[in-house]
Amino acid sequence: MTEINDATHQQHHFAFCVQYHGGAFRGWQRQHGQASIQGELERALGTIANEPIALRAAGRTDAGVHGTGQIAAFSTSADRPVAQWLRGVNGLTPATIQVSWFKPVAAEFHPRFDAVARRYTYLFHDRGRSNPFMSDLAWCTDALDENAMHVAAQTLLGEHDFSSFRGAGCQSLTPMRRVDRCEVRREGDLVIMNIEANAFLLHMVRNIASGLHQVGLGAARGFLQALLGAKDRQQLGITAPAQGLYLAEVAYPQQDFPAPPLPPLIRRR
Repeated sequence: MTEINDATHQQHHFAFCVQYHGGAFRGWQRQHGQASIQGELERALGTIANEPIALRAAGRTDAGVHGTGQIAAFSTSADRPVAQWLRGVNGLTPATIQVSWFKPVAAEFHPRFDAVARRYTYLFHDRGRSNPFMSDLAWCTDALDENAMHVAAQTLLGEHDFSSFRGAGCQSLTPMRRVDRCEVRREGDLVIMNIEANAFLLHMVRNIASGLHQVGLGAARGFLQALLGAKDRQQLGITAPAQGLYLAEVAYPQQDFPAPPLPPLIRRR
């Protein structure tokens, strides 16, 4: 009988942080016949590992949405140094996808279920509606009052029923979510919304961005609070464009992960 060498079946477990420009992809999730970030990464990692790789991710971003702090993880029997994974995957994926770091993790680590909070950034460029250099990175719009937007955003803090900001087709069993931080500030021609919560509903961040956009354009005081209380998505209007949205950070207090890169054009504070 041939003796089996258990070392050849040892599994290695890695987490990594990936940045991507979502414009050319149908979103994060692998889709048959469609370009996706997950599909590109699994193809590249599988080439390096010489075996199929299946990724687990912190969340699924929609078509056109960007990521600067997306966290994913995988297991493999391939024994490769961290530097080889990093160099290899960045050489085999399009220029619109860039992995920042790899780190070994425990087999039990799951990017989605172990996360305690997620932070999204939404960018508005408020110097006109047509800027060819910003149109795929931010919502190009008329001038906004960022101070009014910030004040209105504070009404979202705490646990609420976010039905007014819930996208059609959301599969969550409850519209209740807890928002821990929502701030709006200006950096030059950019108005920046940062929002952090324990979890988000489908299109929740883009719909909040849409509501704050209306506040910034002069909606009546109390508009956002009334919208939250209405629990009716039909009261909101359009969903904010995907190109302004960035999955910026996922929090894992028990992990020593490096800080994620910033979205483009933003200074670290």
